Amino acid sequence: MTRPADTAPGPIPVLVPSLPDTEALIPYLRRIDAAHWYSNYGPLWREFRDRLAARIAAQTGAAVHVALTANGTSAIDLALRVRALPGRRFCLMPSYTFVASAHAVCNAGLTPYLVDIDPTSLVLTPAIAAAALARMAEPPAAVLVISAYGAPPDVAAWEAFERTHGIPVVFDAAAACMSLDAAGAQPLAVSLHATKVLGIGEGGAVISTDAGLIERITAMTGFGFLGAARTAELRGGNFRISEYAAAVGLAALDAIDTKLARLREVTVQYRENLANSRLRLQDGAGESWVTMTLNVRVPDDMLADALARMDAGRIQWRRWWGLGCHTHPAFAGLPALDLPATADLAPRVIGVPCHTELAPAQIRAVCDALIGR
Repeated sequence: MTRPADTAPGPIPVLVPSLPDTEALIPYLRRIDAAHWYSNYGPLWREFRDRLAARIAAQTGAAVHVALTANGTSAIDLALRVRALPGRRFCLMPSYTFVASAHAVCNAGLTPYLVDIDPTSLVLTPAIAAAALARMAEPPAAVLVISAYGAPPDVAAWEAFERTHGIPVVFDAAAACMSLDAAGAQPLAVSLHATKVLGIGEGGAVISTDAGLIERITAMTGFGFLGAARTAELRGGNFRISEYAAAVGLAALDAIDTKLARLREVTVQYRENLANSRLRLQDGAGESWVTMTLNVRVPDDMLADALARMDAGRIQWRRWWGLGCHTHPAFAGLPALDLPATADLAPRVIGVPCHTELAPAQIRAVCDALIGR
């Protein structure tokens, strides 16, 4: 991966996905040709699963196991199906998240119960969840904890919450696969979409130190077949990835350290260009973790002018999570508590261009447009 030239700004795309090129895939594709094994937990599937588990074990210091899934949404869905307490209706979750989280909760047979976020970390915290439990008419089946844009979740704090309250916790850590710094029995659902740091096109995974939980989720990705017998022991579906997707995953892992270094370099340049302004990146971004959906928190009195300058300069931007799940017609009328932090922050958390093809001059142009200099 070469560093882009410091060229004139021009149109600046908010995201340029970066997956392995044809040459990097050829050795893995030849292995598929030789084996005539194209899906159904083939040799590349097993190698990708094992290498991903080893990589995350090295990051977290935990002996993790991995279940590969068709996408990140199905990873959340299956983790909730395994962990949610039977006979209960609700899944406590923040409204401020990408709408896939709410879809996954519904697909698992639960109803999202929406709560607010911490204004500093942008996530649901154990304190907010505990306060919500006291206000709910009935206890939830599970809590879905969202990782904000790739920041690693506070696993230890949520383990303590589960011990105290007896409510199972599942992590939607969609963008945090390569940022995880801790792991335990509570399942971490991650996305391997092309927009993620470790992308394979479409894919996902569930990560846990609980081998039995991962065995069950893996079985659920293949019609609930446990062991060699073609007997459905569990209700599941077809949530597998093919050997071709696993080939992309293996090639992506081959190059992941170079990609991480490049994204860290891009984020550090943002941090330096914004250093003397009122705009803020998430804590740790570019220092302890990286993402391809980098956000800048813009003060309310600067927002309209900053976005107008971005548009005028042909600089793409996004509100990656929109204004909250409660604002989508598909989820209108869901039970919810007050959402003041979501209402305040969601409009002001602006996704800026962040990808491996971004040149220093383009980063300066983005920051100049945001600040107005």
